[in-house]
Amino acid sequence: MTENVSPRRLRVIFAVFACATLVLSLRVGYWQTVGRAALLEGATDQVRSDLVLTAQRGAIRDRGGALLATTVPLRSLYAIPKRIGDRNALAAAAAKLAPFLGTTSDAVLGALDSGAEWLYLRRRLPEETAKAIEALGIAGLGFETEPKRLYPNDTVGAHVLGFVNDDGVGQYGVEGAYDAVLRGTPGRLLVERDPKDRDLAVGLRTARPPVDGTDLTLTIDLVVQNAAERELRAACEKERCASGSVVILDPRDGAIRALASWPAYDPAAVAKADPRALQDRAISWTYEPGSTMKAITIAAAIDQHVVAPNTTYEDKGYAVIGGRVLHNALGKAYGTSTVTQILEHSANAGAVFVGQKLGAERLHAYLEAFGFGAPTGIDLAAEASGDVRPVAEWYPVDLGTISFGQGIAATPLQLAAAYAAIANGGTLYRPYVVAARRDADGEHRTAPVAVRRPIAPETAATLRMMLTSTVDNGIANGAQIKGYSVAGKTGTAQIPSDDGRYLDDAYVSSFAGFAPANDPRFVAVIVLERPQSRLFGTVTAMSAFRNIAQDALRGERVQPDRP
Repeated sequence: MTENVSPRRLRVIFAVFACATLVLSLRVGYWQTVGRAALLEGATDQVRSDLVLTAQRGAIRDRGGALLATTVPLRSLYAIPKRIGDRNALAAAAAKLAPFLGTTSDAVLGALDSGAEWLYLRRRLPEETAKAIEALGIAGLGFETEPKRLYPNDTVGAHVLGFVNDDGVGQYGVEGAYDAVLRGTPGRLLVERDPKDRDLAVGLRTARPPVDGTDLTLTIDLVVQNAAERELRAACEKERCASGSVVILDPRDGAIRALASWPAYDPAAVAKADPRALQDRAISWTYEPGSTMKAITIAAAIDQHVVAPNTTYEDKGYAVIGGRVLHNALGKAYGTSTVTQILEHSANAGAVFVGQKLGAERLHAYLEAFGFGAPTGIDLAAEASGDVRPVAEWYPVDLGTISFGQGIAATPLQLAAAYAAIANGGTLYRPYVVAARRDADGEHRTAPVAVRRPIAPETAATLRMMLTSTVDNGIANGAQIKGYSVAGKTGTAQIPSDDGRYLDDAYVSSFAGFAPANDPRFVAVIVLERPQSRLFGTVTAMSAFRNIAQDALRGERVQPDRP
């Protein structure tokens, strides 16, 4: 018996089919018109690969062409655990890999059994290690080539150079400051592939080649840099210093010849470094410079004609200013003394005498003119500005203490740049470390920048004579170099405490000087934080200066200017 379908039900069925046909037609029409581009793009993506072509990072060389940093391709080991097998297979693979990776089999197994579908086991392996692992023939392992930054001189110049992290980004030093130009621009390769993910020989290929990074030539002299680091390490180990730094620059244009900091680190093994060691203390650490600032105070006073080298005062071993008594080191009294002897004896009372002749407003103006209280503008990141408080915030006693370098904060680099102005005839230059950049358009050299002239040439000449006498006849005689004239000044400063006072029996020892004094080829600043010999840390600083200077003068083939 056949069941009859009611006309009403047929109409409903027909309406449903009609609506479905209409929706389908509209959908097909959409994909054939409006959505056609998106559909084609999705289909194309299934047969094309878009590959990034890595640019070669630029090399870094010293002023003589010695290689300081370069990039080589190394293989990184990755694993796809599911392709290795079950847990027993993972354990067997871990046991075979552990000796080559320098770790335990449990550590490798933990990584393989972490649930990750894909993971790096070790990045940038030495090629011999990569070949040995490849020879094991373990399924589920593979290699990916990645660039590795190498530093041929190991730890030498680490604070100047900085390093490159695992993501290829420059950190600290030149690597960080010039990362954008060193890294270059990645390229792009678009390739059509078959269903088995193989390149089609006749398929579409479009490419945008990478632009390699810019090569940099630094102002750094590898011979001087080695000497600076050698002597700083020896000084800090001898004195058991908390830290130390050395700055060597050419006073004629502000070019940095060496920057060294202690503690040091290996840029190829940053993960193992003490975080404190990453700081370039020569440019980013501030301290109260102490008696090295007496030369700046006296330069300002001579430039203002309020004192002369032979101006005398009566040194009682102390000075009273703002109701406070400020003493010479160890309370020594020198009697009738000249301004030149203030430097020779490093007399605090004499510096107060000169400061009072000059006045707070003018002393503050000269401190700023010499570059204190503001970054030097060196082409490295994380430079500190130091601290010179506005005159309105000075107490009467501050004129006295700042005159001999307490109550002001500076970086070793700022002090070196200020002494360079004395050495070169009165011009303050902006320090710099990159001498030239070389790219596809050729070589681009850095032009020295003269910032300002804080003192007159005649004043600078007078200060050179006075600082030479300080080394020949005064407290800085430990810096003498046979056959050469040397100008310089020692510095011993107390370390401020958190409560605004000064720590008992804790000092920063330093020496700032240049040679030959008559025609300076370099300025050097050596700073030692908390030397165990305390007040006598300057002896070690002068010894370091002398040894560095001998290497620098020999390297530059500077002829002796004294018998």
